Amino acid sequence: MSFILQMSITEYLIILKVLKPFHCSINTLMRRKPVNPLMKYFSILGIVGLLLLSSCITFKEVKFEGVDNVSFGKVKQGIIPLILDLKIDNPNSFSIKLKKGEVDVFINNQFLGKSSLSDKIIIKKEKLGVYPLVINTSFSALTKAALSSFGALLGKEVVLKVDGKIIVKAHVIRKKIEVNFSEPIDPSLLLNM
Repeated sequence: MSFILQMSITEYLIILKVLKPFHCSINTLMRRKPVNPLMKYFSILGIVGLLLLSSCITFKEVKFEGVDNVSFGKVKQGIIPLILDLKIDNPNSFSIKLKKGEVDVFINNQFLGKSSLSDKIIIKKEKLGVYPLVINTSFSALTKAALSSFGALLGKEVVLKVDGKIIVKAHVIRKKIEVNFSEPIDPSLLLNM
């Protein structure tokens, strides 16, 4: 039993139009042009280089180790810069550049202010270092944070929370990372400001 497919001319043209790109690519593959040996060599070398480079860059998480010092900058137009010296450990075998970003800073869940990276910060490789985080805050936000941290006078724990996004760069790789950590800090740092 033979099967005969009957179709109209319009159906045939529609199918032909849909399959035309595939027909062209098959013809291109069938017409193999001789490959330049030098081009083949550089292509293989490039692929091997990318594989080696990608295996060398294994990213270990950068660790926040605490707050080293708290101080104030110069007051300008009602904005009070609060400077937190953060201890950050970079276990990676390469330096990491913090390009730009913005984070919200809270003390005991009370909004203290925003911190924007205006200058590049380079976190040195395989080293525990101290890096400044400048928070632009107002007197009212500082007062609220101080009242919520009143327990610090009694020696109770004070929790620093940072939440936002920062663009980091290592070698040629650039990535936007979420920054979200909450750490207890020594109350005496706040009392000695």
